[in-house]
Amino acid sequence: MRLYHFFVCLFSTLICPNVSATDSVYSLSTQTFTQCVDVPTSINFPDFSQPNCQPVNFWEIDPQGRNLWLRTDIPDQAILDLDNRPIGLYLLGKTSSVVYLNGIEIGNNGQPDINQSEEIVGKMDHVFYLPKKHLKPEKNELVLHLSANHGYLDLTRPIHFLGLATYGTNKIFIQKGSSLGLIFMGMFILSSIYFGSLALMSKEKSALTLLFMMSIFVSAQLAAEISRGVFDYSYPMQDIRLICIALFAMGFGLSLLAFFSHQFAGKHKHHWIYSGALITILAMVLTPGFDIKTAFAIMLPVIISSLLLITTLAKNFNWYTAKYLVVMFVFISTIVATKQYFHELAFYLIVASLLTYLFFQQAKDYSNELEIAQAEKTLRGKLELKLEQMQQQKNANFINIPSAGKLDKVPTQEIFYCKASGDYVELKLQTKEVLYSGSLKAIAEQLPTTFIKVHRSYIVNLDKVISLKRDGENGHLILSNKLQIPVSRRMLPQVKESLISHS
Repeated sequence: MRLYHFFVCLFSTLICPNVSATDSVYSLSTQTFTQCVDVPTSINFPDFSQPNCQPVNFWEIDPQGRNLWLRTDIPDQAILDLDNRPIGLYLLGKTSSVVYLNGIEIGNNGQPDINQSEEIVGKMDHVFYLPKKHLKPEKNELVLHLSANHGYLDLTRPIHFLGLATYGTNKIFIQKGSSLGLIFMGMFILSSIYFGSLALMSKEKSALTLLFMMSIFVSAQLAAEISRGVFDYSYPMQDIRLICIALFAMGFGLSLLAFFSHQFAGKHKHHWIYSGALITILAMVLTPGFDIKTAFAIMLPVIISSLLLITTLAKNFNWYTAKYLVVMFVFISTIVATKQYFHELAFYLIVASLLTYLFFQQAKDYSNELEIAQAEKTLRGKLELKLEQMQQQKNANFINIPSAGKLDKVPTQEIFYCKASGDYVELKLQTKEVLYSGSLKAIAEQLPTTFIKVHRSYIVNLDKVISLKRDGENGHLILSNKLQIPVSRRMLPQVKESLISHS
């Protein structure tokens, strides 16, 4: 047994309601039926020997737009094996139905009729109880009256299952993974909320928005897929359900194509998206059967995305693109290998794995973008500082210091540091000290950006700093004139960062 078979069986056994392993299930799909068509409404029970009655196999039964009567024999072995348990006849398909056992009506699901206005629509799936008192020891005759005059589509196989088993819920033969499917759907909804939130906060929205759309479409597709195993609905709703599954699958596939087009196609991205959408839509319109339509809705965009990646690699090989191509190849191969489970949970497990990879790759790309942006910001800061320093040297910036009735112009490039001292500020120059009548804050507003505050009482010229020394939790700057200036613990990280940017 293959690994994915094992997991599907394990999930189905542990989580989903099912027929017990000891129960016998007798499918009537191998039986030959006598089918009577266009039986007048006035006839309550047809004579199956009439010219309008012909033998058909199970998969030829099609009540869409017709009024059918069907007759077959129940296998004796089925009655024998199920004799000690209540027997149920399970009819799963797009039809209204009445069931007769040995000529006695035992139940109905809606009311079939040759006229649409007279037909009462039945449920998509139904189980009929077969009373033991109407069973014979041998040769039990089963007659079904079917019609399906409502709906929107003409399905290739409108009847999915007809068989005998222990009487119970009609869900035991339908989508046994519905409970697990709800868990997957919750995961997809959470991922859509996550990607949607990131898209709203991020400047680069396209990739995250497309991941959000993929999560939304696949969760909606899964919801439509498992709805048959969760809810009872009338058979015309089956057509709407199938249309929704195909459209949501196409939405997921085209969102995936758009994601790769935005990532790798550059200015030609719209050509890839439009052509891929056109090919996918044409394939869905021209192919019969909704299983094939749904398969094309996903597989064609995936294949086109892979061709885009191959084209990109042919022009310029790089491991970043190659990794995406490997992932897409694994995705396609896994779906092909599990094609018999394409509409079951194995497919959604594969999609969840793909979205998980895309999530981690986007997170990695986003982290790299932040690092590059930070590096560019640091470099830009250094360049701006250098330009300002060059401009200062060119303009020979001065600050005006009033002293003894006159105004002294002090070049800022000659100042080593400024120290608050009561109502004055001491400006330390190479050969002298100058007093400034005012606050440290006031003089800081006149100084260029090469001066930073390192202590509540000191402002230092970074051009004069040789090194920064740690002294326990505090530190001190060593200036080119050998003086040491204290650095407060609170300002130490900012001073360190300024020195790195200034270097």
